[in-house]
Parts: sequence; structure tokens; C-alpha cells
Amino acid sequence: MNMIHVMDALLDLPQLRTFFTLVQVGSFTECARRLGRTQSAVSHAMAKLEDLAGVPLLTRRGRELGLTEEGRRLHQTCEQVFALLDGAVDDLRRHQSLAQGRLRIGTTVEFGSSILMKHMQPFLAAHPDLDLDFTLSQDLLAPLLRDDLDLIIDCQEHPLPALKKLPLFRETYVVACAPAFQKLHRLQEPQDLGRVPVLSLDKAGAWWNRFLLATHGQDQPQLDRILAVDHIRAMIHAAVAGMGVLLVPRYSVLEELERGDLLALFPGIRPAEDRFSVYQKKVRAPQAKLRLLTRYLQGLSPSEFGS
Repeated sequence: MNMIHVMDALLDLPQLRTFFTLVQVGSFTECARRLGRTQSAVSHAMAKLEDLAGVPLLTRRGRELGLTEEGRRLHQTCEQVFALLDGAVDDLRRHQSLAQGRLRIGTTVEFGSSILMKHMQPFLAAHPDLDLDFTLSQDLLAPLLRDDLDLIIDCQEHPLPALKKLPLFRETYVVACAPAFQKLHRLQEPQDLGRVPVLSLDKAGAWWNRFLLATHGQDQPQLDRILAVDHIRAMIHAAVAGMGVLLVPRYSVLEELERGDLLALFPGIRPAEDRFSVYQKKVRAPQAKLRLLTRYLQGLSPSEFGS
């Protein structure tokens, strides 16, 4: 498709915004809800856009929407255009405030609840014209790619060309249990874990691989009694109650370790670490509000995370 021809056809901005939103959400119904329009209005806008473009832009297979090659190219152009327009709005507002508007932040459940919520008030106080929304989830990439989130903080790697990555800190792990549990079961060496229940996010015990890989030979335990608990905070409560031994990010149990509710085991063994990073779309990274937030996040002290 010749983009010059499309621009000569006088496509208006609302049509392009409707097309861009429809592709992001993948549904006429959801697109209409996002834009505050009727579903028939969205369908009409798409029909007019394709008529003016002179080529099909969408493919339909049942309820599943896809893009033709021309549609894919137009979507890429729209992404760049709307990012530039959002940035221009930021620039126009700088005489009123360095940054304004809404920021939607996504992060993992435990990091968000244990750390991030405790450290965002100074940022909010310094930037009262910013409105922050938080999403705590283990599924962060898909909402970022469809623009439901502006920025995510994640320990999973997302090596996509469209994303900008800014490393934050290393996530260290600790093996721990209640002091009374350690005394009762005389836990001294890693292989002692074969005699007691261990708490895992999955029943197969794959959660413990980072610890098992850090042990060698006869020190490597055989985990025979696995209690599956699919939430880290619930796992911590279970360990404090004496249900078993856990493996969790150190930052998530700093208070329990300090109070003596939990006791760290095997300090000489360092399980494999994760790296928390900020991810955002490259086309949106220049926005003032995103630059401010990423700078603030990078300024947080790693000691806060138990590193």
C-alpha cells in the first residue's frame, strides 16, 4: 500500500485511532467500549477506512481478527504517529507541569504488594498532576503490547525489538522456615529437605530448581513431600505457621526474618537469581511522564529489595 496515497485520501484521525485501538484489543465490542462508541460506529469507521485505503486492512476468521500486510504496515505507522502526538501533548503542557495525565504501571504480584506500594508516595507527591494506576499480575507482557499498560516491572525476560529494557535490581532468593520447625526436624544440610514438606508454587517442584542447581552431588536433596501453594504471600503464611520450608524472593520475607518469624537456612548456598527490569515500548519511552517514572524507579536502593 502506498502511504502517500492513503494520506491523499484524507483519512481522518478518529478513523486511524479506531483502527489502531481495534488492532490492540482484537475485538469490535472491546474497541467500542474503549472509545465510548457503538459497535456499529466502529464497524462503519473500519469500512470507510478500508474503502478510502483501497485495500483490505483486516482479516476475519470467525471472531478472530487479523491484519493483511497492508494493515500491518498501517498499524506500525499509527503506533509511531500516536506516540509522537502523545509526546507533543506532553511538550505543550510543560509550561503547566513537567508531566501530566495517566500512567498505568504493571508489576508482579509480590513485588508490587511488598515493595512498590511502599515507595510510590514520594513520586506522587512530587508530581501531583500525574494519575497512577497499578496492575499486579503474573501476565504483564500482553497488556503492555496492546497498550493497556504504559510500563511494566518484571523479572521475566522480554527480548522484543519493540521494547526498551532498563535493568533495576537482582532478585535474590532465600530458603527459610519457622524456627520451631527447624528445631523439630533438625534441619542442618540441604539433603535434610527430603524428610520434610517443602512449599512450592507448582506441584512438580520446578519452583525449587534454582536452589537445586546451586547444590551439588550428595548435598542435592530429593524433594519427596511437596505442598503446592500458588501464591507467594500464602506460602509465607504457611511457612510461618510451620507447614514446611519455603523458597521465596528475599525482599518478600525481610520483615518475617527480622521479627524471627522465619529463619534463613543454608546461608552458604545462593540460589540462582532473577533480574527485575522496566519494560516499555520504545515509541513511548520519550514521553516526559515515562522518563520521570523510570528515573525514579532506577533511584530506589537495592538494599530495599534484600539484595
